[in-house]
Amino acid sequence: MEQTKKQALGRNGENMACAYLEQEGHQIIQRNYRKGRSEIDIISFNNKTLVVTEVKSFYAPPLGAAELRVNKKKKQHIIRGVYGFLDENPKYQGHDVRLDVIVIDFSQYPAKIKQHQGAFYDDNGY
Repeated sequence: MEQTKKQALGRNGENMACAYLEQEGHQIIQRNYRKGRSEIDIISFNNKTLVVTEVKSFYAPPLGAAELRVNKKKKQHIIRGVYGFLDENPKYQGHDVRLDVIVIDFSQYPAKIKQHQGAFYDDNGY
């Protein structure tokens, strides 16, 4: 099945985000983790911290900050996914968890990467 332009943009952004995270010393554990309706773009491990990253990519600058596209509902899905991942991978339980957003701006060359560490949290824990 052929990818749509949006899917290709997302895949390119995730590839670039993974390369960036690896340069920053992250070990990529899993990409596109799914649990029920939850989907997590990248799960990595860095300095004893499990880092869950949502990637937002665009060709034309969006109205407003791209990181604001991670709305309340999306955040809830990601957080549920984190709990699912931890249930399935108990070796990561007990580590700190950080929820990040990486924005990839393909409207310029080279593309610009902006990481927002601890961009959101779960009121009950993460």
